[in-house]
Amino acid sequence: MNLVKYFRVWLTLAKMSFAEQASSRLNTASLIAGKLVRMGFVFIFLLALFSHTKSLAGFSLTQTLLFFMTFNLVDILAQLFFRGIYIIRGLVQNGELDLLLIKPISPLFRIATNTTDFLDMFTMIPTLIILILVILRLETQVSFLSLFLYVLLVLSGIILALAIHIFTAGIAVITQEVDNLIWIYRDLMTMGRFPAAIYAWPVKLVLTFVIPIAVMVSFPAEALLGILAWQWILFAFFWAAIFFWGSLKFWRFSLKYYTSVSS
Repeated sequence: MNLVKYFRVWLTLAKMSFAEQASSRLNTASLIAGKLVRMGFVFIFLLALFSHTKSLAGFSLTQTLLFFMTFNLVDILAQLFFRGIYIIRGLVQNGELDLLLIKPISPLFRIATNTTDFLDMFTMIPTLIILILVILRLETQVSFLSLFLYVLLVLSGIILALAIHIFTAGIAVITQEVDNLIWIYRDLMTMGRFPAAIYAWPVKLVLTFVIPIAVMVSFPAEALLGILAWQWILFAFFWAAIFFWGSLKFWRFSLKYYTSVSS
């Protein structure tokens, strides 16, 4: 794979997305305000919750904020780079997927990077600032190793998010249905705002092995706190690799069932 060529393609598409988003200042401002307000409401909820209790499933307010900010970090990065997957239904229905399949570049890459949501950068900045402040205020000592594992597990979480989006794209090619799947993923993803320990074991089982939201969000935070066993750390990396490999296999499988508009 020519990485320079793919980077240039992404850069061109990103510039087009930025120009489109910047063309309507009022719409852009309202979307940014909406993102920040939603984040603020969760902060208010957590503060109200901890005004009546000292811990949530054994986690303090600062530790719970770590889970929430980790959720924001993973979710924002996924939305920033993979939002193009959401338009695949239209590409299949109007036949534009035909044109992407014959171009000398991965159609999956082209679809995933079709839209870069730069508006999420405005929520990424406060997310990173608050995340750093939360880490500095943690009751437990943060070591270089735990911080290094945190970064690696966040990256594996982003890979898992990409894999889920690829699975969604493959299903859309076969069934031409994507909206409901996206909303299901978004609803499940919001469960990662809080530690997975607060959920009953059947829910934790689903969030770990089926739709691995806990692996994407809770595992990095737990590793930073030093409470994640090394077996689960290895499992997270293994599961991310398996999930990503399986998503690519499923994408190639789905293309066999694609019926071109010209056929």
